[in-house]
Amino acid sequence: MKTYRKIVNGICGFFEYIAIICLAAMVVVILIQVTGRYLFRNTPGWSEELARQFMITFCFIGIAIGVRDKIHIAMSVVVDILLKRIRLAIEVMGKVLTLVLGLMMSVNMGLVFSNIKDNRLPGTGIPQVWIYVIPTIIGVLVAFLIVYQIYDHFKYGTDEQQAKANKDPLKEIPHDS
Repeated sequence: MKTYRKIVNGICGFFEYIAIICLAAMVVVILIQVTGRYLFRNTPGWSEELARQFMITFCFIGIAIGVRDKIHIAMSVVVDILLKRIRLAIEVMGKVLTLVLGLMMSVNMGLVFSNIKDNRLPGTGIPQVWIYVIPTIIGVLVAFLIVYQIYDHFKYGTDEQQAKANKDPLKEIPHDS
C-alpha cells in the first residue's frame, strides 16, 4: 500500500499544480475581461467562457483534495452521538457511498461524451467534450482516494482513532531522526 499511497500522492500533487495554474489563469482572464469592459467598452467574447472552464476545473480538483484531506462536508453530528462500536461501520458506509459517487460521476460523464462529441463552445471553439474530461478524471481520483481510506479504516479504525494515532493515510508524516 505504500506504493499505492505514493502514486495517489503524486497524482494529487500534479492536480494541485493544475489547480494553481487554473486559479492564476482565471484571475488573468477575468482581469482582461474587466479591463476590456470598463476601459475599452469591449469585452472579448472568449473571456467569460474561458474563465468558467478554469473555474470548473479548479472546483473539481478542490473536490478531490477535500476528499483526500477529509475536509468535505460530512454528517458527523449523527456519528458523534452514536456508540463507538458502530462509528466505524457508519464511516465505512459513508466512504463506500463516496466511492460510488466518484465512479458514477466518471461513468455518467463518459455517457455524455457520446452525445456532445461534435459540439463546440461558441466563444473559443473548444470542443465541448473537454468540459467533461476533468469531472471524469476527478471521479476516478476520488475513487482511488476512497479505496485507500477504506483500507485505512480497517487497519487503523475510525477517523477519530486515526487522528489520535497520527496516522493520516494519504499525507506523509515527517519523522524526526
